[in-house]
Amino acid sequence: MTLRGPHISYEPVAALKRYKLVAFDVDGTLVGNRSQKVVWELFNRHFCDNEAINQTRLKAYLAQEITYARWVELDVSDWIAVGATRSEMERVIRQHLYLMPGAKETVERLRGAGYRLAVISGTLDLTLSLLFPEHPFEEVFTNRLCFDAQGRVSGWEATPFDMEGKADALVEIAARMKIDLDATVFVGDHINDTHVMRRAGLAIAFQPKRDEVREVADHEVDDLREVARLLIDELGSER
Repeated sequence: MTLRGPHISYEPVAALKRYKLVAFDVDGTLVGNRSQKVVWELFNRHFCDNEAINQTRLKAYLAQEITYARWVELDVSDWIAVGATRSEMERVIRQHLYLMPGAKETVERLRGAGYRLAVISGTLDLTLSLLFPEHPFEEVFTNRLCFDAQGRVSGWEATPFDMEGKADALVEIAARMKIDLDATVFVGDHINDTHVMRRAGLAIAFQPKRDEVREVADHEVDDLREVARLLIDELGSER
């Protein structure tokens, strides 16, 4: 799903700035878990008491036995079946997930330097809105959950912009902002980020979880604050 962020005022991007748009992944990049679990895995464990289905469904997707939308449907339908509620989901998120050290500082510094900011992620919208409610992202592409009047999960909207689709989201955002793809940056950590990293003008791997991510990255960092330092202090202007 595409969400427009809150109205944001930002300084005009300098004409000589080499990169103009920075897009981030969420799970494993802006948001962390001590066991490197993502929100989907945490919810499947909490509501279904079944971690095995995470790998089973991932393998089915990679083997093209199910579509991404079907994968989302299977997970969310399981949560609906057991009466999962927004309040319980928020409790799980707060208990097991956290905003990465330096995340706020990084995006605020980038915004202050005139960069346009976006999120392209397979996470759930609830994750970002709960852990980073005052985020400065102008465009947010995530999966979305719906809740009924009692707060129970009642539906979902699967993003077409995960896995290979992340690259399509970057193209769409750049076109809307009238920014050349060579002037875009993507920051991610896992195998579902490799397609968009290949498409971006600059790919930054943050604490990469797979060798494939390292192979497509132009730079690798262990601290998100290094992203701002790299873009502003080292690569800030065209040569």
